[in-house]
Amino acid sequence: MYKTPKYHKSTITSIEKMEGETIENKIERIVNNGEPITDGAPIIYTERKDGVISAYDVRTDRWEIATDAMDKVTKMKIAKAEERAQEPKGKVVDMNPQNESPQSGVNTSD
Repeated sequence: MYKTPKYHKSTITSIEKMEGETIENKIERIVNNGEPITDGAPIIYTERKDGVISAYDVRTDRWEIATDAMDKVTKMKIAKAEERAQEPKGKVVDMNPQNESPQSGVNTSD
């Protein structure tokens, strides 16, 4: 009576797993071997005279930046649409039946 579900085999595979180094072992290795500390976060501060970069400023209104960018895109699309509307569409054919007789094909307006 009930349909049994059909399960499909997935093509998703897992990545190769590896165990990381503990912080204690890392500190011991750096201190004992005299190695420089090579990993860390990039420096994001600037000189005081340069001011704060808006990408790193927590007070930057990113929504406003995004809406300004989308306004530019929308204006560009509208300009392209208006440009296409100005182009001639095709051949204009006079469809006035009073100037020609359908049977003879001769112009009777003379």
